[in-house]
Amino acid sequence: MSATARKVINRRVRYEAEHAASKEEGHPFFPYAMFHDTVVNLLIVLTIVAMAIIWHATAGPINHAHPTGQNGAFGELYQVKANPAVQSTEPRPDWYFLFLFELLRIFKTPWQLIFATIIIPTIMMVLLVAWPFLDRGRDRRLSRRPVGVAVGLTTPTVLIALTLAGSVAPGAVTGTALTGNPKFDSLPATQIIASANCATCHFFGKVGASGPGPSLAKGPPSKPNVAAVEQQIKNGGGPMPPFGDVLTQQQITTVANWLWGLKTGTPPSQ
Repeated sequence: MSATARKVINRRVRYEAEHAASKEEGHPFFPYAMFHDTVVNLLIVLTIVAMAIIWHATAGPINHAHPTGQNGAFGELYQVKANPAVQSTEPRPDWYFLFLFELLRIFKTPWQLIFATIIIPTIMMVLLVAWPFLDRGRDRRLSRRPVGVAVGLTTPTVLIALTLAGSVAPGAVTGTALTGNPKFDSLPATQIIASANCATCHFFGKVGASGPGPSLAKGPPSKPNVAAVEQQIKNGGGPMPPFGDVLTQQQITTVANWLWGLKTGTPPSQ
């Protein structure tokens, strides 16, 4: 008998001996295992509750110093003040749905959406569930379980790759091409304007809406100076809401100088 065959037989004998001893001396599933599972699940729930309480206690308010709030100790501040000027949004899912988000970016035409939303995710989930049933070999060595190892590694690898790709996918709206003039579009004010969703109400020369706000392609049409533009942004007026609680004073000044530059035709220094 070869050495390999003896090793396999010895492993089988040890397994059968341990299995018989466990059946004779071990505890039944009910109530011992159920009690242990209940205690562990309770501890997990209490841990989540404690983390939520700590996050809420450490998260800061939205104010002038922190226009988007302050993150808590265990996570990002996900709730910000609603902006009534925003007519359209660019929703992005939570991290555990980013793989679906990326699939929807890959399959764009309507007839392909069934692949991104139903067929491919279902296949991935079925493979994960079916993995123990596909790999039913007794040998524990990975080299002798090629099918199970391939399924077990490929499926989560694809899910992780799609999640990472979805997390860094560019948005549909950016602040780098508002006017079509590189001298203006390369300035920091464009990012502030994009984050405040100003293009949902104003037209800037290349992108934006035709209303309800006036066109800003040639700057503010009815403002006599930069200070008046700042006051309009800060305090609002008409259909425009105030942005004094959303943007810092420095951001308001940056945007006002940028808009005044559109009116004069000369981009600001920053």
